[in-house]
Amino acid sequence: MTVDVRVEAVVSGRLAASSRFRVMQHVDPLRALGVDVSARPPRISKYASVPSRLARGRLTSAPATVALQAAKLGARMPALIRSWRADVTWLEREVLPGHLTLEPLLHRPIVFDVDDAIWLLSPGHERATRAVSRRATCVVAGNDFLADWFASAAPAVERVWTAIDTARFVPRQRSGGRFVVGWTGSGSSIRYLAAIAGAVARFLAEAPDARLVVVSDVFVPLPGVPPERVDLVPWSPAAEATVIGEFDVGLMPLGRGTWAKGKCAFKMLQYLACAVPAVVSPVGMNAQILAMAEVGVAADDEDGWVEALLALYRDRDRAGTLGRQGRALAERDFSVPVVAAQLAAAMRRYR
Repeated sequence: MTVDVRVEAVVSGRLAASSRFRVMQHVDPLRALGVDVSARPPRISKYASVPSRLARGRLTSAPATVALQAAKLGARMPALIRSWRADVTWLEREVLPGHLTLEPLLHRPIVFDVDDAIWLLSPGHERATRAVSRRATCVVAGNDFLADWFASAAPAVERVWTAIDTARFVPRQRSGGRFVVGWTGSGSSIRYLAAIAGAVARFLAEAPDARLVVVSDVFVPLPGVPPERVDLVPWSPAAEATVIGEFDVGLMPLGRGTWAKGKCAFKMLQYLACAVPAVVSPVGMNAQILAMAEVGVAADDEDGWVEALLALYRDRDRAGTLGRQGRALAERDFSVPVVAAQLAAAMRRYR
């Protein structure tokens, strides 16, 4: 197809989840749809922090922080310049968390892509989020809760779910031996797994051949869970799809607050694409996906988590059915081709 829209994407970093799954995985599919996206991750992630040895020093902490922030902005200047040669600037979250910096200099129209309730992090984050939203031509929000909030802050809002690459996250043949309960996530979200450690410990006590597999860049002790029943797998982009495909059940616990409503259920979608039934906190997007098809089980308290896990452990046929239905839902509504078509339409609408 002939390219008729040129887009410059300003992204957070090469390994940032929002960059990978909201923008970069769509580059090739969008080009096939006639939308040419330039998405070049900066050398410094916007989430990079000052080395601990400098952060601890009374005389070095502030200068090091200022220098790092300046370096982050400098690393994004090439994208800013390229935006003036594009039809649309695709801004994945704000340029620097909690600050209005280069956004007024970006070429308009700006499509501001947000997949978390970032305004809740602090009053400064809310001010910056509102300022960027006013500057944007459109906000592309990752779920209905986010879209509703941005409706009063931005000129226009489109709800576009986070896509899952169903060509990479695929069902795999499981060994049929041990029963694997799995969780994948970053160090910032592992606290949710720790919060259900009691339920996991109770489940493992009643399921002698079951194990917990944790895929993460950070590990924390899980109170009551026997360490010998836990397999720790260091997270990497290459490993995540393969390891998830070996789960029998995937876990997605969340908190009960407003922040959880802004989550876009990506962990749950990873499980579903691999035909793995999910046991999830019925909050926000998690609950919405459970209402779309029978693909998992909701768990609201410790007893609920134990009962859900034991039910799937004891009824493997039902677990398999839920997994297949999850895969079908992921392909139908959340796959990259489906979401890329929605993004292409948005880029054409607001160019």
